[in-house]
Amino acid sequence: MLSASSTQPSIKPAEARAGFTISGAVAWSGLSRSALYREAGAGRLLFRKCGRTTIVDGASLAALVASLPAASIGAERSRGV
Repeated sequence: MLSASSTQPSIKPAEARAGFTISGAVAWSGLSRSALYREAGAGRLLFRKCGRTTIVDGASLAALVASLPAASIGAERSRGV
């Protein structure tokens, strides 16, 4: 979702689901499985366990995605042509 005053996405932790399976977190965030595990290992993403199931905490996933830098696309990039 985009806020009216900015082109930056406005993702608030309260808007996220409570939790995701790993595949659900990949689909929702666009991050790879490896990236999710790397971020969890670095302490920036919270995983929870229920038996053998790993649940990605929704609020921490939303906060992680919101903290990512904006991509520079367009005229700022040089194509080297």
